[in-house]
Amino acid sequence: MKIYNKKGLFLGALWTLLGVCFFSINIFSPEDFFAKQVKGIVVSVVLILMGVSEFARAFSKEATQNDRIEKHDERNNLLKLKTKTLTLNILYGCLVFVIVVGLTAYGLTSNTALISTVTVAGGSLSFMLLMEIIISIYYEKHM
Repeated sequence: MKIYNKKGLFLGALWTLLGVCFFSINIFSPEDFFAKQVKGIVVSVVLILMGVSEFARAFSKEATQNDRIEKHDERNNLLKLKTKTLTLNILYGCLVFVIVVGLTAYGLTSNTALISTVTVAGGSLSFMLLMEIIISIYYEKHM
């Protein structure tokens, strides 16, 4: 048997190994709450099925070609780009909202616990803006 997709083979083996480990943990040390135990078993079965599927696709020439075509499809890449852009814009808005609400609440209540919320949101927003600047400078030089 020839391996056509080494990355898929590795990921399939990893998913299967994680599923088997998670399943064995659920069997040998069961949870007291039945719903949590069922959820753990369902998740482990899904992991095993994903791993076996990916593992089997690694040996199929047709499945590997389909995966490569799907990966390089322009429509999928455009959709991925637009999705990430919209997600980032929504995240910016949420962080700004948390900062404004946190500062307003701190101004009204003087509760020092709100400072940590504003600091984390502000640090995350600052990091995101800094990364955006660095990435834009990188792409301006390399395009």
